[in-house]
Amino acid sequence: MNRKLSLSLKIVGGIVGVVVLLLVSATMLLNTQMVQDKLLAIATERLQEKLQTQVKIDHVSVNVFIQEVNLKGLEVEDQQQRKMLELERLSVKVDLWQLLARTIVISKADMEGVNAILVKPQEGPANYQFVIDAFKSKKAKPAQTDSAAVKKKEPFDLNIHHLKLARIGGQFDYYSKKGPQTAKFNLGSLLIDEKDAKHQLTINGLHFVRDNHKPRKNKIRPKRGWFDVGHLDVIADMKMTIDYMDNDSVHAKMTECVARDTLTGFNVKDLHFSVGATKQHAHLRDIVLQHESTVLTFDTAYVVLPSKKQGRKFSFQTSVIHGKTQLKDISRPFAPVLKNFTMPLELSVVFSGNDSALVFRDIEVHTPDKRLTIDAVGGIDHLKKKEDLDIHFHVSKMKAKGKVKQEIIQQFAGKKMMMNQLDALGDITFTGDVHIPYRREEFRGLLGTAVGQMNFNFMINEETKYITGHVDTKRIQVGKVLKMPEIGDVGLKADFKVDIHKERTARLRRQYGGKMPFGDVKSTIYEASYKKIKVKNLLVDIKSMGGYVEGSISQQNKGLDWVCDFSFTDIDKMSNIKIKPKMKVKVFDNWFKKKPKDDAKDKKSKDKKSKDKKSKEKK
Repeated sequence: MNRKLSLSLKIVGGIVGVVVLLLVSATMLLNTQMVQDKLLAIATERLQEKLQTQVKIDHVSVNVFIQEVNLKGLEVEDQQQRKMLELERLSVKVDLWQLLARTIVISKADMEGVNAILVKPQEGPANYQFVIDAFKSKKAKPAQTDSAAVKKKEPFDLNIHHLKLARIGGQFDYYSKKGPQTAKFNLGSLLIDEKDAKHQLTINGLHFVRDNHKPRKNKIRPKRGWFDVGHLDVIADMKMTIDYMDNDSVHAKMTECVARDTLTGFNVKDLHFSVGATKQHAHLRDIVLQHESTVLTFDTAYVVLPSKKQGRKFSFQTSVIHGKTQLKDISRPFAPVLKNFTMPLELSVVFSGNDSALVFRDIEVHTPDKRLTIDAVGGIDHLKKKEDLDIHFHVSKMKAKGKVKQEIIQQFAGKKMMMNQLDALGDITFTGDVHIPYRREEFRGLLGTAVGQMNFNFMINEETKYITGHVDTKRIQVGKVLKMPEIGDVGLKADFKVDIHKERTARLRRQYGGKMPFGDVKSTIYEASYKKIKVKNLLVDIKSMGGYVEGSISQQNKGLDWVCDFSFTDIDKMSNIKIKPKMKVKVFDNWFKKKPKDDAKDKKSKDKKSKDKKSKEKK
């Protein structure tokens, strides 16, 4: 029995020895360049047959002992014989034994010199679609058996310890509803390195360019600003620590991020935060964003991630955002008129919204010295279509103390008019609404000043290029504003219209000259006084023609109308105003307005009365 067992063991040992010898021989043969070149030729031929296009690989080497694969010079053409993919070098070290446990462990991977040209024409499939179709798994319909008998394959787990990408680039040409689009992507380097069970991600030289092949939106509208989603040129560098990541969730920290758009003027000098995310939502904490002179900080932000399959829409909510800013930071992308606005401002706001609307709550804006303070709420609706875009804010309280209002105006370029009159208003308060629908800006509310209060509403029409509006006040000290003490308190209502069309006003300016605006005012004065004279119900008609202003003040009475024409050429020197009073007696007007037939009726009536009198006397 022992001899049989011993013989059996010898036979098994011999078989195992032969198998090991064959494996070692195969491994050694696989590591020889001759065998690998033969296998490369076979693999390239099979790949060309599967893709039905030209595939080229310069060199492949496989080292089974250290479990490393190297590839050089890969080129793949699309089915129109255009180079679709190029790869200079790929080196991967993978744990082959872990594949048995359905786990891909890559201890080291280096990829360098990648360039992809992808095209999605307006009609027909994309130039890369044939690759997707070739490698798409052909799932056979399972036979109708017990559900317990059908086992679902578990996906491979991927674990990367070290990954380095260098000189990665590509271009994607495609069509959208707005026409042809081009997106270019270049990456200087990307490094993922595992350390202490954490992954360090470093990205350098990320460059993204988008071009919609149309003129920039501000080409014919220089006041619009440079931001245009159809034209982007973004350069970024960033560092991130990934604490935990699996198929369903991730926790990471953005420790450093700088990004700038060379076209629009966005320049993010610092962005850092921590984030915990699942497929359903993301929770951000300790967020800091710096853009030029602007710094925003907030504790938390909660984001719901969209999913068409689950019917979930994008939305977000932040905690209170605190910040310091200078409005010049947004001048190039959005408002060139703010390019000199260096007045420091401090703010706080709660921000929320979704893919079609934004909401701003608890807005507080003020200067560091609190000479300017603003409290408001507001929102932006219909983000997806510019024609329906609707911006609306309610200012519950605004106050401008002292000369801060002049300092604000000085931040803007252009001519400064009526600054003396503005100074005479003293401290200003405002409560009201700002409404900006498509190509219009509307303002309404109550304006309080040191010389009186005024209800107003006015609109800037970007289509017609006119400012129109209405004001109403029970009492305002006009004399104090115009520095004419003879004029007392005035109560009035007025409608006005001012021309702001650049070419139109320039044409008028060449004709009439002057520094004053072009427009007109029609007003009713409820009550006013000049020296010791008090008047009521005056009609005022004013026309401003740049170089001069002319107008009339009139009052209609039963027996007497009076009119006062006036004109001046400098609103800062109202004492030089020219006045021409006129009077009109209505009694004489009524006498001259009698018609001949009225005189005939009077004569006929008198004749009848005379006949009646004579007949009575005879009797």
